[in-house]
Amino acid sequence: MKRKLPIYLLVIAYLLSLYSTVLAMPVDPDSPLLPIEMRILPNGLRVIVKEIPSYPIATINVWVDVGAKDDPEGLSGLAHFFEHLIFKGTPSRPRGQMAYAIESVGGYLNAMTSLDYTTYFIVVPSEYAALAMEVQADALLNSLFEQTEIDMERTVIHEEIRLRLDNPQTYLVDMLLQYLFPDTPYARPVIGTFEELANVNHQEMVDFHAAYYVPNNMVLVVAGNVDADQVFAQAEELYGGMPAKAIPQRPYVAVPRLEAVTTLEEERNVNQSYILMGYPAPGANDRDAAALTMAGVILGQGRVSRLYKALIEKEHLVNSISAAYNGFSDIGLFGISAMLEPENLDRVVEIIREELVRLQTEPVTDAELSRAKTLARSSLAFSNQSSSNVAMFLGQKEIYGGVMNAVNQIAILEHITADDIMRAAQTYLNPDAYVLGHLRPEGR
Repeated sequence: MKRKLPIYLLVIAYLLSLYSTVLAMPVDPDSPLLPIEMRILPNGLRVIVKEIPSYPIATINVWVDVGAKDDPEGLSGLAHFFEHLIFKGTPSRPRGQMAYAIESVGGYLNAMTSLDYTTYFIVVPSEYAALAMEVQADALLNSLFEQTEIDMERTVIHEEIRLRLDNPQTYLVDMLLQYLFPDTPYARPVIGTFEELANVNHQEMVDFHAAYYVPNNMVLVVAGNVDADQVFAQAEELYGGMPAKAIPQRPYVAVPRLEAVTTLEEERNVNQSYILMGYPAPGANDRDAAALTMAGVILGQGRVSRLYKALIEKEHLVNSISAAYNGFSDIGLFGISAMLEPENLDRVVEIIREELVRLQTEPVTDAELSRAKTLARSSLAFSNQSSSNVAMFLGQKEIYGGVMNAVNQIAILEHITADDIMRAAQTYLNPDAYVLGHLRPEGR
């Protein structure tokens, strides 16, 4: 009779098979992120180190592959609520002591939750990297989630919800995700709702921690003037005793196909109209993600983009215009946003439609493609000038399919052709099927 392998052995076998493939990918020898080092602990924790000897600041960044899409039914906002509590106290460090330990050496700590992941980062002078790793591990492994802290933090999150509702751009994004991906985990608000946050208590936090905060669901990234071998040794010491566990299964979310235009309109106390045209798109690890990234640059990023020239320089119809692709784990969002006078809406939508048809029927010019690639290279270079940005970029790419995608990002974009962009536009940017969110001034 065959014996079942323990779950941790199955997890490790899977990770090793995955990374033997990922690390065998062709590597861009000119990548500014090289060299990096990566090891997988026996319990499945992935540890990535980027030594930057010339940079005196170190970032210790833990990523957990859990986000708002994993919130239990009736508890929207739980992943984000959980993140708020991580640095609030452990048995050895009461409330305020973790922040004090880091701030007293000139550092700071923070965290962020998205639909797909939660990330915790501590930034310190490099000589205190070991201290930061120890404080972070204490928080992630030993947080108390005391009910008094939960009740206090609930009030803080209520204020965050109010601020988010009052921000036209973020409100439109939340609105469109609900209508683009209905009845899926991606329709859930990251920050939660007043009603469902009232159901969060100590036991909910403990259960969430036990389910998702396990080593085979976590990535540790350290960047700065550090020694990789010392980081790996300390990571083993801090996290090596955690047992691997099976992760709750998640439903796969397919990219939906829209058949018509849906308009969502609300009146607000604003001085001008805010619009967001949203198109369902593939996930961040899909081959068309890079082509849609280039399409966004060509359409609506910078003064020489097509929509800027058509809507601002030529017809003076909008006060601002932008277009961009944003990828998640399973799906993505291609959005075109603008601020304008409400009476110009129909003409603005007409011109955007014309530019989308053009993108689908005419290859972009060599000059446009070259500019888009230059802009993408510059954006990546500027965004990776600090240890914090490097760590965040490496960690997010690891969560979204493998750290080698970060190393090869510039090369991936360089290989995009005009035909790739036209095919991606034909597949995902239907000029006659999208969701239009419109916040208009009251009475206009």
